[in-house]
Amino acid sequence: MSRRLIAALVLTAAVFTACGRPSSAVPPAGDYRLFLVEGDGNGAQLTVRDAAKGTLERVLPLGVPAPDWSRYYTVSATSTTGRLSAVDPATGRAVAQLAIPSGFTLPTLTYPQLPGGISPNGAWLTLSMQTFAGGARHSDFLVGPSSLARPFTRLSLTGDFSFDAISNDGQNLYLIETMGDPGHYQVRLYNVASRNLVEQPIFDKREPNEPMNGIRGDSVFTPDGNFVLTVYARDSGPLIHALPLGQPYAWCVDLPSSQASNMEEQFQWSITSNRDGSSVYAVNAVTGRISEITPARLPDVHRTGQVSLIAAPAPLVAGLFTDAEAKGVHVNGAALSADGQTLFALDNAGIVAIDTATLKTRARYLGGGAVMSIRMSTDGRWLFAADVETEQIFKLDPRTGKVAAHVAGLANPWAILWAEPK
Repeated sequence: MSRRLIAALVLTAAVFTACGRPSSAVPPAGDYRLFLVEGDGNGAQLTVRDAAKGTLERVLPLGVPAPDWSRYYTVSATSTTGRLSAVDPATGRAVAQLAIPSGFTLPTLTYPQLPGGISPNGAWLTLSMQTFAGGARHSDFLVGPSSLARPFTRLSLTGDFSFDAISNDGQNLYLIETMGDPGHYQVRLYNVASRNLVEQPIFDKREPNEPMNGIRGDSVFTPDGNFVLTVYARDSGPLIHALPLGQPYAWCVDLPSSQASNMEEQFQWSITSNRDGSSVYAVNAVTGRISEITPARLPDVHRTGQVSLIAAPAPLVAGLFTDAEAKGVHVNGAALSADGQTLFALDNAGIVAIDTATLKTRARYLGGGAVMSIRMSTDGRWLFAADVETEQIFKLDPRTGKVAAHVAGLANPWAILWAEPK
């Protein structure tokens, strides 16, 4: 049975309530612009859509945005060299471009392989390339200003290194060094100005001899750019790797799990920060477990909680996703209301609204679907949700969960990256 046919049967049979799914009478989404990821596998691309009409305004290859989405960076190849380009994604206007050596790309960070490489303040970019020669792996990086006003600095290392983060001043490049045994890695600090790889790996000050291992999951910068917090799935249980940018150490904060070795469960952690960065929430879409972290008080966990979740009916979900999609990291699987009083997280069958004062369930929205991504609009007025089952984006009132509008006719919209008023 096709995805669209399943979706049609679900919509026909559903009983709609104020906090449920819309009827055909729901108007289109209002005067907003949406930045989505649509498509499967290698065909995934960034789409820019008018939320009122669903009109496709432009299509761009996957790239990395500035934090405020004023610029969007992509890398393309010519017959002899490469090109790093910056465009205004809202208008499609070319802003700047820079010739780069062939083979360099924007680094990819997590499943589903969305590019990264930008500093938290958007001032610096990092590109990467790996080669194998002389029986050894070589890792090269380009670091330079996001204005593309001057050539980038090339840094070369022997070994298997990948991008982790870069500080707001562009001087501290954090790299993940993959070691010989599977899943074992070290975080290394590279000083860009001196072109020096700091000898001592980054480690948790409490456990300097503890080897680091795991598979990278969801990640978030605090708004002030002082921390990057990343979920790692491990055989011994999930953790948050909290990296204070500009410092030669990190904190490893354990997350709760029902079964430490359940990797599928671990990949369902999503992480989000409030607007001033004072609180970071990690929430698991399978177990309903929640951890609140205060970066200023690391490595302590400020609070933990748990909400009960609704299991998704297996016949509706089975066959709609590949194994990787079903087990992979949600892109924007959690969001906070503008006032910070409500945490929105993916329920197995929709969205659960959680009171941040009590870490208890306040309400449930959009039950009975396959919501893969949520995003608050930049003005804080609306919560947008991507349903891959019905291939729609829903626009919800975050206070009540009422569906105000929707955008239909999309092509597997599995991530909402940005939503802004026009």
